[in-house]
Amino acid sequence: MEGCILIQRVFIATNGKSFVISGESDKGFNLSFKSDKETQQILLQKEHFYKNPYIGHHVWISIQNPIGEDWDELNDLIQEAYLRSAPK
Repeated sequence: MEGCILIQRVFIATNGKSFVISGESDKGFNLSFKSDKETQQILLQKEHFYKNPYIGHHVWISIQNPIGEDWDELNDLIQEAYLRSAPK
């Protein structure tokens, strides 16, 4: 399949609502998660985070190729994303 770009994605959801999307492409590993507007704005000030053009307006935030020290913060952010989507 020359000339094709293979993008694999994994959606993690609870109660029928996605809260994490991970994927891999020619640019490497990507992780996106549901946020709130305030947290999104804070994270956009950091070097590795960005607003995904397709889902960012739905208050999702993304990070490309997270490195070791990012995972401690990501663990907390993913837990918060779960709580936003979890049944009340």
